[in-house]
Amino acid sequence: MRCGFCHNPEMVLPEKIRERMHDMIPEEKIMNFLDKRKEKLDGVVVSGGEPTMHPDLVDFIRKIKGKGFLVKLDTNGTNPVVVQKLLEEKLVDYIAMDVKSSKEKYDELTGVKNNFASIKHSRDLIKNAGIDYEFRTTVIKGFHDEEEMKKIAQFCRGAKKYTIQNFRPQKVLDQGFKKFNGFTKKELATFKTIAEEKIGEVQIQD
Repeated sequence: MRCGFCHNPEMVLPEKIRERMHDMIPEEKIMNFLDKRKEKLDGVVVSGGEPTMHPDLVDFIRKIKGKGFLVKLDTNGTNPVVVQKLLEEKLVDYIAMDVKSSKEKYDELTGVKNNFASIKHSRDLIKNAGIDYEFRTTVIKGFHDEEEMKKIAQFCRGAKKYTIQNFRPQKVLDQGFKKFNGFTKKELATFKTIAEEKIGEVQIQD
């Protein structure tokens, strides 16, 4: 995806990644770090960019789990095959899946053509996996409104937990998104009320 509002552009754009190659941490160093922190850390968050794009992700997480750590996965849900494998092998303890918008606005907001069926498949896998999870949406004035929130809540209906994240324009992938804003506390509260009609626990991250 190429979400213009992404706050981790250095993990998305190939040219940005190449600029930071010297900062890349070898896997061996990560594993050595975890070995030294076994009594101090409970878990590891695997995030991105989109981690399920990496062909060695399952093996990487398998090694982390082998050391006794809990694992949380952040994903956009575009690779249900990988999500399913991680769930089948019981390699993740918590999943946070981004739901960008309603189906109608997905391509516009993410900057790419999406296979929405794959996103729905990931949603269903996560909801039925028997582990803790949440769906979450970054809300942006100009893209999201009350009608949009109703559609998103319907898509996530019956979920255990849903988080509404307010957009902050300080760091973005597309500089054009700096002209957009988030919502007021009152507006976010309205979104929360709408989502609570379909979803169990709804929280706001302002």
